Amino acid sequence: MTLDTYIAELGDESSPVRRSGLLQLSSLTREDTHDFRRLWRGVGRERRREVLAALLELSEDNLELDFSAIFRTCLSDEWELVSEQATRGLLETDDRAIIRPLIGLLKDDPSAKVREAAAITLSQFADLAQQGKLMPRDEHRIREALLAVIARMNEDQGVLRRAIEAVGSFDTQETSDIVRAAYESANSTMRQSAIYAMGRSSNSDWLPIVLRELNAIDPAIRYEAANACGLLGGESTIPQIAALIEDEDIEVQCAAAIALGNIGGPTAKLALRRAVEIGDDALTEAAAEALENLEFDEDPLGFGF
Repeated sequence: MTLDTYIAELGDESSPVRRSGLLQLSSLTREDTHDFRRLWRGVGRERRREVLAALLELSEDNLELDFSAIFRTCLSDEWELVSEQATRGLLETDDRAIIRPLIGLLKDDPSAKVREAAAITLSQFADLAQQGKLMPRDEHRIREALLAVIARMNEDQGVLRRAIEAVGSFDTQETSDIVRAAYESANSTMRQSAIYAMGRSSNSDWLPIVLRELNAIDPAIRYEAANACGLLGGESTIPQIAALIEDEDIEVQCAAAIALGNIGGPTAKLALRRAVEIGDDALTEAAAEALENLEFDEDPLGFGF
């Protein structure tokens, strides 16, 4: 079936969207993308939303599928639900060509949902900047855009949280002050974002705070603290993280298992094996996967040395 024919079929809202047909929208060539952009204008907005939602699910289920050309095309969609989905669909994309459009959405889009999605997707580029994988001018643009949004009066709290989480990766005095102010907030969700940002910073100076929050009353705080410990902690922190394997909250248990896998070492492996034995289905799966990844990292060729 040609692309023209398939897009015409998609535009027929009287028939359901067939997931199998959507596979042909993966890895479009530049010419196909141009044709798609032209044809897509004739598809109704509710069907556009339905197609984008299906593409998001497919890309999450199969990482080999590449719908980035579709998502880029839909970044400027007039309907916020479509634009938001397109922005989230680019979360795993490292193409610097989308940095400018994302910054534009973050700074100027009237929809808080779209601005929040843009901040989340830009956070991946902030990580790349921290790893030295972005050009200095791109790093500067992203950091300044995030800081501008954080400084904006009356910004939506969801957007503000995601911007703080993203800017934590830059780990400057300015960003550290922002993260600390969020942590000292009386707002629990803002504190969660601050702890998340601490982990992203790769700055071990945050570790005493993160370790203390492993014992927080709020399970959402313990969850973020466990994740941050996996990024900041060393083998000395394993006993405190391993204690969360028996936390009353299953998500905290799973976060602890993932953190142990990130830290690694013989003590972490022992704790993960114990988690596999005592956990319910979710914890067993998380611990087994962490253990498998850890053992693969130690012996990627399977020689068993």
